[in-house]
Amino acid sequence: MNLVEPDTQTFRSYIVFWAGQIASLAGSNVVTFSLTWWITVQTGSAFFLGISAFFGFGSFILITPIAGVLVDRWSRKKVIITADSLLALLSFSLIVLFLLGVTNIIHVLILQLIAGLIGAFHAMAVQAIIPIMVPKKHLTRMNSLNYFATALVQTIGPAIGALVFILLLGDMARILFIDIGSYLFAIVPAILVTIPAVRAKTAVDKLSFRQEFAEGLRFIRNRSGLLTLLSVFTAANFLLPPLFILLPLYSTTIIALGDQILAVIYLGALMSLQSASMMIASAIMMFGGGFKRNVLGVVVGLFFGAIGMLTLAISPPGFFWIAAFGIIITGFTIPIANISSQTIWQKVVPPEKIGRVFSVRTTIAQFTGPFAFLVAGILADIFSIPLIFLVFGGAMITFLIVGWFFTGLSRVEKTLENSESLLNEVQEQTRENQILKES
Repeated sequence: MNLVEPDTQTFRSYIVFWAGQIASLAGSNVVTFSLTWWITVQTGSAFFLGISAFFGFGSFILITPIAGVLVDRWSRKKVIITADSLLALLSFSLIVLFLLGVTNIIHVLILQLIAGLIGAFHAMAVQAIIPIMVPKKHLTRMNSLNYFATALVQTIGPAIGALVFILLLGDMARILFIDIGSYLFAIVPAILVTIPAVRAKTAVDKLSFRQEFAEGLRFIRNRSGLLTLLSVFTAANFLLPPLFILLPLYSTTIIALGDQILAVIYLGALMSLQSASMMIASAIMMFGGGFKRNVLGVVVGLFFGAIGMLTLAISPPGFFWIAAFGIIITGFTIPIANISSQTIWQKVVPPEKIGRVFSVRTTIAQFTGPFAFLVAGILADIFSIPLIFLVFGGAMITFLIVGWFFTGLSRVEKTLENSESLLNEVQEQTRENQILKES
């Protein structure tokens, strides 16, 4: 089966599918906020917040290389429907545990670990269908629209989550029913729309799992510009996550000064402000078309993300609006970095290799993330949270300055263009030699 170039019809189908995913995300976001706050209230420990994120994100990263290769082999539509269904089943399992009154932090950690494994398949499949359904000329705007919509629901989600948690007196069983309903919004459109299939492999050209993973790794290794981008995000995914995992305790101890009711309100407000600023940045990228040099968007985004982290570090205790300013800066700039990077990758990677290449990309770029959550949780029980923000934010800025002026980071896109031209010449020469041999 040959892959048909994405057109207006596939684009419309993708919008329907995407709308269902966003609607589902809205419900899940409310529940995620409530569950995070439940862990904060139950344990009062930065360590458990860190280990919770480590379990969920660590399992995601662990299985991603396998998920990416298998997504290229399987029906991406079936993978998405199955993954959403299994995630709904996990939420139902947690509801049962809460109703029985036997839920503890261990149960939540185990279910988060399983959800991370399933989520890896879902994420790889969703990423893989974008370039086969969205025309290239719309990629940057579609990525921006995705961030805009995601930020919109994340703006509303924490505020609603805080309100729901207070009104339902922390009754997680009832709160989790919202999650069950949200998955229906994702599953139904996924069933209804047509998702194009990539060329089916014959028995002759099928590769083993190891060969396919190696092919994804080789694709990246042969393009030094992609390796440079990966190094930047590998560092960023270790140095910036402490801001997000420690925000609940930061809200409690630094802003609300120990008042838990005030803390949950402040936390919801900070998360909503962050998401609102993400939404604004995404809208600017969507209508403006992004940076002419996408790598500049990557560096500017990550640099000011670190500036926002430093702002929270120096915010005096009890001064909500200074901390809010820092979170707004971070929220505004992170989407700029991610959208710019995603556009570079989508333009370079062939559709039939997206699963395996993106799985390698995700594994390398994000494998430091789970350890960042774990380290941040441990350090926050030893040192002050503002000090952690100061050290990690300062390290991020230093890394970017060194990378821009003393490595090939500023020339990434030019390097990729040269790599593609050279590879095309080699492939053309190989084909010509083959023709001469056959003649």
